[in-house]
Amino acid sequence: MFQKKSTRKNIFSTRRGVTDIISTMMLMGITVTGASTLTYFMNDAFVDGNLGTISTLDSSSLNILLLAYDTRDSSTLLMIPDVDNENAINSFLCGTTCAIDVNEIPESGGTEFIVMRIQNNSLESMFLEDVVINNVPHSWDSATSGVQLDASTNDLSGPTRDYPADGMFSILPTGSTPIIQNENTEIQSGEIVHILVKLGPDDADIALNSGIGVLLNVGSVQPVEFLLESGSAQ
Repeated sequence: MFQKKSTRKNIFSTRRGVTDIISTMMLMGITVTGASTLTYFMNDAFVDGNLGTISTLDSSSLNILLLAYDTRDSSTLLMIPDVDNENAINSFLCGTTCAIDVNEIPESGGTEFIVMRIQNNSLESMFLEDVVINNVPHSWDSATSGVQLDASTNDLSGPTRDYPADGMFSILPTGSTPIIQNENTEIQSGEIVHILVKLGPDDADIALNSGIGVLLNVGSVQPVEFLLESGSAQ
């Protein structure tokens, strides 16, 4: 009798020991799975948090979208009436070579235009301080403020300007006729505008099929950078 009780006790002890091991392994498995899941979501949130911080602090291409540009030696750049680069003298984007007759339109031998369509994709307004073309800064021409765009004839003097002067830019609304150049450099959240840059005496002539480095200074730590192709429209 004693031996049978001992054997039965040993069997129960063995089964209970195996049950404890299985329970422990299941708990460990649940713990590892839960920890892995939590780590995944924490890492995912951390990455998203970093992207959000970069987007907020660094006004880069995350905030400004380049929708289109036109640097052709042609007419009606980006379908804007009378904004032409038709200059019979050259087959390149003319800067310093054409800056002799100051502020004349390309058809009359003046410097040529670059047009960009951009969108402010941030949640707040931004102010375009200057446009840098191949390391040459171009400031906003305040004489174009609230003035109807007309680049069909030369505008050589006066307190207002029908188009930006040599080495300067103006901001144009999209989808409106007639085109009234913006009164200031503010680009509101979600707004799409055209940036009309007229090359100036400090701009070297740009050969066709050459890269054009563009920096948009909107007051952020780093300017927004784009690369255009001379003689192209996209």
